[in-house]
Amino acid sequence: MTLSASFSRDECIGLLVDFLEVSLHQILWACKLYPSEIFRQTQKFNTLVYKSIHPEVNNYIDNTLNTVRNLLSNDFVEKLVLVIKNDKPVERFVFSFHSYYKTTPSGKVTLNVTEIRQQATAIWLTMSQRLGSETHYDRENCTFAFEIHTRNVAYDKMLERQSTEDFQWIVADNIMNPNSVMPIRKLDSNPFCIDVYTEDYRGDDS
Repeated sequence: MTLSASFSRDECIGLLVDFLEVSLHQILWACKLYPSEIFRQTQKFNTLVYKSIHPEVNNYIDNTLNTVRNLLSNDFVEKLVLVIKNDKPVERFVFSFHSYYKTTPSGKVTLNVTEIRQQATAIWLTMSQRLGSETHYDRENCTFAFEIHTRNVAYDKMLERQSTEDFQWIVADNIMNPNSVMPIRKLDSNPFCIDVYTEDYRGDDS
C-alpha cells in the first residue's frame, strides 16, 4: 500500500537530512575506516542500518548535517561530499541536489513516503554491497572529511549571518578530475531529485 502525506518545507528538509545521516554512517561502516565495534545496528524505514557510536565521529557528522540543514533552508546547497583520503583524495561520495530548490514549495507538499523510503533503502543497500566488495586499497590508513558545495551567492551571506559557525569555510581549490565516476542510485521523488555517485581518484598503481 502506498503511503502519502503532506509535509511542510521544514519537514521535507528534516526527512532529507535523516536520509543523509543514515547514508553517511553507512558509507563509513561499509568502508571499514573504523573498527566494526564502534557501529551498532539500528533501523530506519524498516531497514537494518549501521550507526556509529563514536562521540567524535558523531559530533563531526552532526555539525555537518546541522550546517546542511541551515543551508537547505536558505536554498544554498548544491552538493554534500564525503571524501575518503590519505594524503590526497582517494574516493568521493557525492550527493548532488539537482532540482530541490525549484520544486520544494514554501507551503505543504504531498510526498509519496513509500516511494521515498524504497528509494532510500535501495541506495543504502547498493552502497553496502558495492563498498563491501571493494578491498583493493588500504582503508586503514585513510580518514574522511566533508565538503559542502554552495551556490556562488552563499559564501558572503553565510559569513554575514554567521549561522554556520560549527563548520570551517574555505574557498575550494580546483578539484582534480576523477579517474572514474560510478553512479549509485538517484533519490527521485517529488520534491527531491538527488543524484548519488562516487568519484574514484585511485591510479593504476593503487
